[in-house]
Amino acid sequence: MDTVTQMLFGATVAQAGFRRRLGRKAMVAGALLGMVPDLDVVVGWVAGPFANWQYHRSLTHSLLFGPLLGPLFGWLFWRLHRAMVQERPDVANRDTLRAWIWLAILALLTHPLIDLFTSYGTQLLWPFTDHRFAINAMPIIDPLYSLVLVVALLFGSLRARSARAQDVAGAALLFIGIYSCMGWAINDRIQQIAAEQFDGPAEIDAYPLLFQPYYRRVVALTPDAAHVGYYSVLNPKPIAWQSFPQERSAATTAVAATEQAALFRWFAMDKLLWREESDGNGGRLVEATDLRYGLQGNADIGFWGIRARVGPGQEVQGPVEVFAIPRDSSRAAFRRFWAELTGW
Repeated sequence: MDTVTQMLFGATVAQAGFRRRLGRKAMVAGALLGMVPDLDVVVGWVAGPFANWQYHRSLTHSLLFGPLLGPLFGWLFWRLHRAMVQERPDVANRDTLRAWIWLAILALLTHPLIDLFTSYGTQLLWPFTDHRFAINAMPIIDPLYSLVLVVALLFGSLRARSARAQDVAGAALLFIGIYSCMGWAINDRIQQIAAEQFDGPAEIDAYPLLFQPYYRRVVALTPDAAHVGYYSVLNPKPIAWQSFPQERSAATTAVAATEQAALFRWFAMDKLLWREESDGNGGRLVEATDLRYGLQGNADIGFWGIRARVGPGQEVQGPVEVFAIPRDSSRAAFRRFWAELTGW
């Protein structure tokens, strides 16, 4: 999920489990701790998109990160709490330290667990394996998901009675769990529908679209092509498939053999579309696009990819570069999206 939602989730976890013992300070600490794992994006800012693909959602998103680093973060927040309220002896005792440690562990641990429900891929078992785990249940940003957390936190901030605030936060977390599982079930159902409607054997995956769990982009991969369609459970109708040929040539093989392409294939979980065209100088321009993310219009096949030039002798010329496909953000595109989602 996006970092803001992760902060909201961490604060809600703190409110649900630790408001009574630690007060409203727990919510602030939970928000800060919920943000910590996403600080790994700094690597991408410094070293570029290839480094971001490799290291984002790795070490800090491992299931070991919370249990190993949580005690340290908990101890730091406990010391800060003691310094702020020196006149309260109950803050300095071991029970309060234990509460801070468990708050830190849970806030850090739930971060990768809710990221798991998005398509990006999360290295939950790092460093034992770099396998990217992903459940295509939720979009990275979902306003309803975040709004429920905001309401729970506002209630907790304004409510003096901690018991009621904890109950509301617990109810919000329960709703998030049910909502995420609903998205998972919707995805599985749409994959079944797509398999029934697609003519022939294919590897079929459905991916959440923007801001809601009901409308999905479906990709059917065959050896020769990637077939892309859309399906909404709120506006069910036959999937209109678009087919994009999968290039298999000496030029694509040359680019696929590069270190950058191997990294990109791993990042995209092998959901790639390979295309090529003449570069006008006797060589070929080869592109690989990540098929997991896309949108109707000029971004049907994806949002980003890599490209490289291949010379007449099938040698890669120059660096392998990252490119982005612009999305249609016009009002007309939004109206089309809404009409396909709802039928209105």
